Amino acid sequence: MTSAETWQRPLPTPSPLSEPFWQATREGRLVIQRCTRCGEYVWVPQMVCRTCLTETLEWTPVSGRGTVYTFVVIHRAATPAFTAPYAIVVVELEEGPRILSDMVDVDPAAVAIGMPVEVAFEDAGSVGLYHFRPRR
Repeated sequence: MTSAETWQRPLPTPSPLSEPFWQATREGRLVIQRCTRCGEYVWVPQMVCRTCLTETLEWTPVSGRGTVYTFVVIHRAATPAFTAPYAIVVVELEEGPRILSDMVDVDPAAVAIGMPVEVAFEDAGSVGLYHFRPRR
């Protein structure tokens, strides 16, 4: 992976709502909002629980392990900042929520639905990025 000093790709801009998520990724942790009332995991960051509509969401650590729910292999990058081919995946975490990211440390042609994966973190300077890789 690329070091923070040579990072060339676009970076996310954390908002006040998503800042706790990006702070955790900088620390090498994956967190997802969870409702303190009904226990539902909420991804992407929201102001209220989509299940019970309460505002009692808290950032909760998750394992970072899951399986590929679906994926697409990009053969023509939208910008020169990305090198194709690469795989974009929706991972179903062990805890239940599905999260979008990319795959690293694997040939994109080898990515498959049901593949066991784990989160991998990358220091991009101002933020920590998360990716998924085949589970070791």
